[in-house]
Amino acid sequence: MGSALRPQVGGEGAESERRVEGEHGRVPEAEELRLFIDSGAFIAKAITNDRYHGEAAETFARISQRSLPYRLHYTSNYVVDEVATFILYEAGPRLAVDALRRIRSSPSLRVLHVTEEVESLADVVFERFASSRVSYTDCTTKVLMERESIDTAFTFDRDLEVLGFRRIP
Repeated sequence: MGSALRPQVGGEGAESERRVEGEHGRVPEAEELRLFIDSGAFIAKAITNDRYHGEAAETFARISQRSLPYRLHYTSNYVVDEVATFILYEAGPRLAVDALRRIRSSPSLRVLHVTEEVESLADVVFERFASSRVSYTDCTTKVLMERESIDTAFTFDRDLEVLGFRRIP
């Protein structure tokens, strides 16, 4: 989770290998690709007997190794709440606290906050998608992802696809 998001730094010349020639000189390649990390990804990584644990661990490793193009990583305070609460009830306090610490200490993860304005917009999304049984948290995620121009989520459920986003793995 937190440490899995920390990019591995290559040796000498690694920075120049990650650049491409542009009209105005060399520019960073894929530096602006954004990824929203949903609760299922954090939960599957933390709980070793989760059915998606292997895929989650591999995807976090690929993010860390920069073999996936996502350089900006986001989640939300609602997702952090879901992760800590779910792990607390399913795997106990020790693992829940550890998962929370990893998320909070990740230098490459930005936690977006659901404000009253975001909630108001999410209310409208929820009304529209309630018959699809999309969670309210996912509706807030849709609003945040659109605001931050994020089009891909690391998640194991299909709700964000229903809301119009791509997903990995």
